[in-house]
Amino acid sequence: MTTALVTGAQRGLGLATCELLRGRGFEVLATSRRDPHHPLDVTSDESVQHLAQQLSGRVLDVLVNNAGIALDGFDERVAARTLDTNFFGAVRVTDAFLPLLSPRARVVMVSSGMGELSVLAPPLRAKFLDPGLEREGLFALMHAFVDDVAHGRHAAAGWPSSAYSVSKVGLNAFTRVLARERPLLRVNAVCPGWVRTAMGGASAPRSVREGAASIVWAATLAEDGPTGGFFRDGHPIDW
Repeated sequence: MTTALVTGAQRGLGLATCELLRGRGFEVLATSRRDPHHPLDVTSDESVQHLAQQLSGRVLDVLVNNAGIALDGFDERVAARTLDTNFFGAVRVTDAFLPLLSPRARVVMVSSGMGELSVLAPPLRAKFLDPGLEREGLFALMHAFVDDVAHGRHAAAGWPSSAYSVSKVGLNAFTRVLARERPLLRVNAVCPGWVRTAMGGASAPRSVREGAASIVWAATLAEDGPTGGFFRDGHPIDW
Protein backbone atom coordinates (compact mmCIF):
# COMPACT_ATOMS: atom_id res chain seq x y z
CA MET A 1 0.00 0.00 0.00
CA THR A 2 1.27 3.48 -0.84
CA THR A 3 1.59 5.87 2.09
CA ALA A 4 1.12 9.63 2.25
CA LEU A 5 1.88 12.06 5.06
CA VAL A 6 -0.14 15.30 5.09
CA THR A 7 0.54 18.26 7.38
CA GLY A 8 -2.15 20.61 8.62
CA ALA A 9 -4.73 17.86 8.16
CA GLN A 10 -7.17 18.71 10.93
CA ARG A 11 -9.55 20.63 8.67
CA GLY A 12 -9.97 22.38 5.33
CA LEU A 13 -7.69 21.51 2.44
CA GLY A 14 -5.55 19.15 4.52
CA LEU A 15 -8.53 17.09 5.67
CA ALA A 16 -10.05 16.99 2.18
CA THR A 17 -6.70 15.92 0.70
CA CYS A 18 -6.52 13.06 3.18
CA GLU A 19 -10.05 11.94 2.28
CA LEU A 20 -9.34 12.00 -1.45
CA LEU A 21 -6.07 10.11 -1.07
CA ARG A 22 -7.76 7.45 1.07
CA GLY A 23 -10.35 7.12 -1.67
CA ARG A 24 -7.49 6.28 -4.03
CA GLY A 25 -6.25 3.52 -1.74
CA PHE A 26 -3.51 5.39 0.12
CA GLU A 27 -2.64 4.81 3.74
CA VAL A 28 -2.72 8.39 5.00
CA LEU A 29 -0.83 9.73 8.00
CA ALA A 30 -2.82 12.85 8.83
CA THR A 31 -0.84 15.21 11.04
CA SER A 32 -1.68 18.40 12.88
CA ARG A 33 -0.83 20.13 16.13
CA ARG A 34 -3.98 18.72 17.77
CA ASP A 35 -3.96 15.22 16.29
CA PRO A 36 -3.77 12.67 19.14
CA HIS A 37 -2.34 9.99 16.83
CA HIS A 38 0.19 11.93 14.75
CA PRO A 39 0.77 15.28 16.48
CA LEU A 40 3.02 17.60 14.50
CA ASP A 41 3.89 21.24 15.06
CA VAL A 42 5.81 22.28 11.95
CA THR A 43 7.36 25.23 13.82
CA SER A 44 9.00 22.94 16.37
CA ASP A 45 12.22 21.08 15.57
CA GLU A 46 11.52 18.78 18.52
CA SER A 47 8.00 17.92 17.33
CA VAL A 48 9.11 17.28 13.75
CA GLN A 49 12.07 15.13 14.75
CA HIS A 50 9.95 13.19 17.25
CA LEU A 51 7.43 12.17 14.59
CA ALA A 52 10.19 11.33 12.12
CA GLN A 53 11.75 9.04 14.73
CA GLN A 54 8.37 7.45 15.49
CA LEU A 55 7.92 6.66 11.81
CA SER A 56 11.46 5.44 11.32
CA GLY A 57 11.43 2.32 9.18
CA ARG A 58 8.29 3.38 7.32
CA VAL A 59 8.40 4.32 3.63
CA LEU A 60 6.52 7.41 2.50
CA ASP A 61 5.45 7.69 -1.12
CA VAL A 62 3.90 11.16 -0.78
CA LEU A 63 4.60 14.17 1.42
CA VAL A 64 2.11 17.04 1.32
CA ASN A 65 3.26 20.25 3.01
CA ASN A 66 -0.11 21.85 3.62
CA ALA A 67 0.21 23.42 7.09
CA GLY A 68 -0.04 27.19 6.91
CA ILE A 69 -1.30 30.34 8.61
CA ALA A 70 -2.51 33.78 7.56
CA LEU A 71 -2.34 36.25 10.43
CA ASP A 72 -4.02 39.61 10.79
CA GLY A 73 -1.85 42.71 10.81
CA PHE A 74 1.64 43.29 9.52
CA ASP A 75 4.74 43.78 11.61
CA GLU A 76 7.97 41.98 12.50
CA ARG A 77 6.16 39.46 14.71
CA VAL A 78 3.62 38.59 12.03
CA ALA A 79 6.35 38.31 9.41
CA ALA A 80 8.50 36.01 11.56
CA ARG A 81 5.61 33.75 12.64
CA THR A 82 4.20 33.46 9.13
CA LEU A 83 7.53 32.53 7.56
CA ASP A 84 8.33 30.11 10.39
CA THR A 85 5.15 28.17 9.64
CA ASN A 86 4.55 28.53 5.92
CA PHE A 87 8.14 28.49 4.68
CA PHE A 88 10.57 27.23 7.28
CA GLY A 89 7.96 24.76 8.57
CA ALA A 90 7.77 23.11 5.14
CA VAL A 91 11.58 23.04 4.92
CA ARG A 92 11.80 21.58 8.43
CA VAL A 93 9.30 18.81 7.68
CA THR A 94 10.70 17.99 4.24
CA ASP A 95 14.27 17.66 5.48
CA ALA A 96 13.22 15.51 8.45
CA PHE A 97 11.24 13.08 6.29
CA LEU A 98 13.53 12.92 3.28
CA PRO A 99 15.22 9.76 4.65
CA LEU A 100 11.79 8.08 4.78
CA LEU A 101 10.73 8.99 1.26
CA SER A 102 10.79 6.35 -1.43
CA PRO A 103 13.35 7.12 -4.17
CA ARG A 104 10.67 8.45 -6.55
CA ALA A 105 8.26 9.94 -4.03
CA ARG A 106 6.02 12.93 -4.70
CA VAL A 107 6.48 16.08 -2.60
CA VAL A 108 3.70 18.66 -2.81
CA MET A 109 4.04 22.23 -1.53
CA VAL A 110 0.61 23.79 -1.05
CA SER A 111 1.20 27.32 -2.27
CA SER A 112 -0.98 30.19 -3.48
CA GLY A 113 -1.44 32.59 -6.35
CA MET A 114 -0.58 35.25 -3.78
CA GLY A 115 2.97 33.92 -3.94
CA GLU A 116 3.47 34.77 -7.60
CA LEU A 117 6.67 36.72 -8.21
CA SER A 118 4.73 39.69 -9.53
CA VAL A 119 4.31 40.78 -5.88
CA LEU A 120 8.05 41.58 -5.77
CA ALA A 121 9.99 44.45 -7.29
CA PRO A 122 12.03 43.37 -10.35
CA PRO A 123 15.44 43.23 -8.58
CA LEU A 124 14.08 40.90 -5.90
CA ARG A 125 12.22 38.89 -8.51
CA ALA A 126 15.50 38.27 -10.31
CA LYS A 127 17.11 36.98 -7.12
CA PHE A 128 14.36 34.43 -6.58
CA LEU A 129 14.46 33.33 -10.21
CA ASP A 130 18.25 32.96 -10.28
CA PRO A 131 18.81 29.38 -11.55
CA GLY A 132 21.82 29.18 -9.27
CA LEU A 133 19.83 30.02 -6.12
CA GLU A 134 20.56 27.50 -3.36
CA ARG A 135 19.24 26.96 0.13
CA GLU A 136 21.58 29.34 1.89
CA GLY A 137 20.77 32.18 -0.46
CA LEU A 138 17.04 31.50 -0.24
CA PHE A 139 17.10 31.38 3.56
CA ALA A 140 19.05 34.65 3.59
CA LEU A 141 16.34 36.27 1.47
CA MET A 142 13.64 35.09 3.85
CA HIS A 143 15.50 36.41 6.89
CA ALA A 144 16.17 39.68 5.06
CA PHE A 145 12.42 40.20 4.62
CA VAL A 146 11.79 39.90 8.36
CA ASP A 147 14.70 42.22 9.09
CA ASP A 148 13.49 44.75 6.53
CA VAL A 149 10.01 44.69 8.08
CA ALA A 150 11.51 45.18 11.54
CA HIS A 151 13.40 48.26 10.37
CA GLY A 152 10.58 49.75 8.31
CA ARG A 153 12.36 49.40 4.99
CA HIS A 154 10.60 46.46 3.37
CA ALA A 155 8.73 48.54 0.79
CA ALA A 156 11.89 50.36 -0.27
CA ALA A 157 13.61 46.97 -0.59
CA GLY A 158 10.90 45.74 -2.97
CA TRP A 159 8.83 43.51 -0.67
CA PRO A 160 5.02 43.58 -0.45
CA SER A 161 3.26 44.34 2.83
CA SER A 162 2.07 40.74 3.06
CA ALA A 163 3.97 38.13 5.04
CA TYR A 164 1.70 35.45 3.59
CA SER A 165 2.66 36.37 0.03
CA VAL A 166 6.37 36.35 0.84
CA SER A 167 6.08 32.99 2.61
CA LYS A 168 4.58 31.46 -0.54
CA VAL A 169 7.17 33.15 -2.79
CA GLY A 170 9.78 31.43 -0.64
CA LEU A 171 7.94 28.10 -0.69
CA ASN A 172 7.82 28.20 -4.49
CA ALA A 173 11.53 28.92 -4.63
CA PHE A 174 12.23 26.02 -2.25
CA THR A 175 10.24 23.81 -4.63
CA ARG A 176 12.66 24.66 -7.42
CA VAL A 177 15.72 24.21 -5.19
CA LEU A 178 14.58 20.82 -3.88
CA ALA A 179 13.70 19.61 -7.37
CA ARG A 180 17.28 20.33 -8.45
CA GLU A 181 18.72 18.71 -5.32
CA ARG A 182 16.60 15.55 -5.66
CA PRO A 183 15.96 14.99 -9.37
CA LEU A 184 14.34 11.57 -8.89
CA LEU A 185 11.59 13.02 -6.69
CA ARG A 186 8.56 14.73 -8.21
CA VAL A 187 8.54 18.05 -6.32
CA ASN A 188 5.88 20.59 -7.24
CA ALA A 189 4.06 23.59 -5.82
CA VAL A 190 0.28 23.74 -6.19
CA CYS A 191 -2.14 26.65 -6.03
CA PRO A 192 -5.51 25.19 -4.95
CA GLY A 193 -7.28 28.42 -5.86
CA TRP A 194 -9.49 30.56 -3.65
CA VAL A 195 -11.21 27.94 -1.50
CA ARG A 196 -14.01 28.11 1.06
CA THR A 197 -11.96 27.36 4.17
CA ALA A 198 -11.47 29.15 7.48
CA MET A 199 -8.61 31.01 5.76
CA GLY A 200 -10.33 31.58 2.41
CA GLY A 201 -13.70 32.63 3.80
CA ALA A 202 -17.28 31.76 2.94
CA SER A 203 -17.37 33.88 -0.24
CA ALA A 204 -14.57 31.94 -1.98
CA PRO A 205 -15.76 30.43 -5.29
CA ARG A 206 -14.20 26.98 -4.88
CA SER A 207 -15.18 24.09 -2.67
CA VAL A 208 -12.59 22.46 -0.45
CA ARG A 209 -12.70 19.28 -2.52
CA GLU A 210 -12.06 21.25 -5.72
CA GLY A 211 -8.98 22.79 -4.17
CA ALA A 212 -7.80 19.48 -2.76
CA ALA A 213 -8.11 17.85 -6.18
CA SER A 214 -5.19 19.95 -7.43
CA ILE A 215 -3.08 18.76 -4.52
CA VAL A 216 -4.00 15.13 -5.13
CA TRP A 217 -3.13 15.52 -8.82
CA ALA A 218 0.44 16.48 -7.85
CA ALA A 219 0.57 13.73 -5.23
CA THR A 220 -0.31 11.03 -7.77
CA LEU A 221 1.83 12.03 -10.74
CA ALA A 222 3.29 9.36 -12.95
CA GLU A 223 7.00 8.65 -12.61
CA ASP A 224 7.70 10.69 -15.72
CA GLY A 225 5.52 13.58 -14.52
CA PRO A 226 6.77 17.14 -14.14
CA THR A 227 8.97 18.33 -11.29
CA GLY A 228 10.03 21.75 -10.08
CA GLY A 229 6.83 23.40 -11.35
CA PHE A 230 3.91 25.49 -10.14
CA PHE A 231 0.42 24.23 -11.01
CA ARG A 232 -3.28 24.94 -10.67
CA ASP A 233 -5.81 22.28 -11.68
CA GLY A 234 -3.00 20.28 -13.24
CA HIS A 235 -1.93 23.15 -15.51
CA PRO A 236 1.35 25.05 -15.18
CA ILE A 237 1.16 28.68 -14.07
CA ASP A 238 3.78 31.42 -13.93
CA TRP A 239 5.96 31.79 -10.88
